[in-house]
Order: sequence, then structure tokens, then C-alpha cells
Amino acid sequence: MSVADSYVTDRTRRANEVLIAGEVLALDQFIAGVLRRAHESLEPLRSPSEHRAIFAVARLFADDLERTDPAFDRERFIEAVAEGFSHA
Repeated sequence: MSVADSYVTDRTRRANEVLIAGEVLALDQFIAGVLRRAHESLEPLRSPSEHRAIFAVARLFADDLERTDPAFDRERFIEAVAEGFSHA
């Protein structure tokens, strides 16, 4: 790998990461966490339509992430959003 290739690879990797409270997270982990918290906030309401809306947004993010990152694991992403929830 040339120096130029490694520079592009490093910049691409960093573009897919965010820094949260001093911790580097992959962008998909960050998005999944935000959607999971939104899902958790709906739990007291027990509103199936709201839960479905969160998963619809998760699928839209997954569509875009999948197009931009060939290594993106769509199933893992959706499971991360749904973590701890069996109804929705």
C-alpha cells in the first residue's frame, strides 16, 4: 500500500468515526445508540406505531450506510437498535 493509499484509507476510516465523551465510536454504532435510546424512550408509551417508526428510520440509515461502506453489517446494526426489545 502506498503512502497516498494509506492516507486515503485513514481519512475514510476517521470519516466513519465519531468522538463521544473521549471514546471513538464507529458512525454506525453511534447512530444505533441514538436510535436505541429513542426506542427506549418510547417504552413507557407502549406505542407500536412509534416503535415501527424508529425501525423505519433505522432501516433508512442502514440503506445509506450499506451503500457507502461495503463492509457495513446491516443485520448487526438493526439488532443493535433493537437490543432488549422483543415487541415492535
